Amino acid sequence: MSNSLQILMPAQNEGKNIKNHITKINNILKKKIKFSFLICEDGSSDNTLETLIKLKKKFKIRVLSKKEKQGYSIAVMSGIKIANADYLLIMDSDGQCDPRQIFKFWNLRKKADLVVGYRIKRKDFLYRKFFSDFAKLVYGFFFKVKLKDPSFAFSLIRKDVYKSLQNFSPSMPEGFFWEYNARAIYKGYKILEIGINHKKRKHGKTQIFHIWRLPKIALINFIGLLRVKFDLLIK
Repeated sequence: MSNSLQILMPAQNEGKNIKNHITKINNILKKKIKFSFLICEDGSSDNTLETLIKLKKKFKIRVLSKKEKQGYSIAVMSGIKIANADYLLIMDSDGQCDPRQIFKFWNLRKKADLVVGYRIKRKDFLYRKFFSDFAKLVYGFFFKVKLKDPSFAFSLIRKDVYKSLQNFSPSMPEGFFWEYNARAIYKGYKILEIGINHKKRKHGKTQIFHIWRLPKIALINFIGLLRVKFDLLIK
């Protein structure tokens, strides 16, 4: 069996981050892992797409672009559906995770069906941490899932696993990994957690969790959790 890797990153208005992030990943991994990039560009209004088109001339990148914003979960799922490598690494494109930590996942790829990260010390605003902690309590009650950081976008997934988890419509528009991890555990897949150093965002602002949107996001994700729970119960 070969050991090819695709790095899937959703990107929406990450024009100030994406070039440096991709370049850094490439410089760290080249000649050590056989890899390529799969970027799901989600209707950016800045120069993200133009930057990616230029980067395609230098690096092995496949860009899946939408004219209109589809939402985080749909963007990630669209990438999973066309991925074809032996392993798929999903991470955000904002540069908050050190690419050198990819080796942690890679070295443990044979130890579990999914290797997922958790933030040792989360570098986000306090209101985001509070929201996530509360959501984790609800999540644990619904699904009996004992993960330290079920919303974190840093996961390595074996091909047969991600292919078996691509035939659902996301119920949580901005909470993809809450749902994905619950579905993976429901199917009986083994998840291994590893601690990851988390950095502050260098450029731009979060595209999802603005403080004024939290009540609406909380309601949408709560309804989404109910839908996921019901969907798993009837299967």
